[in-house]
Amino acid sequence: MKNKINNINKDLIKRKLFLKNEIKKIILSSLIQNLNIKPSIRASALKKISSFKVKSSISRQNNNICLKSGRIKGVSRLTELSRHQMKKYSTIGCLQNIKIKSW
Repeated sequence: MKNKINNINKDLIKRKLFLKNEIKKIILSSLIQNLNIKPSIRASALKKISSFKVKSSISRQNNNICLKSGRIKGVSRLTELSRHQMKKYSTIGCLQNIKIKSW
């Protein structure tokens, strides 16, 4: 239970950092690519963009997190449940049109 809460909290923190810095990154990258601006301003924009935390990048976001267990690995995109929860609910019969083939 504690592990589940930690995974979800870490992911929420990463998402907040990403949203906070995304607009700033877009503006700074447009300043860097603009050739009409002084090189000193472009260099300072490059320095600022390189100082952002690694956790705020889009590649660090986890799109698949199990809704019930908070597990990151082994999550089905269709149901957003981990394989363990899928097995649990399919044996009980809570998931419609999903049958156990061999478990």
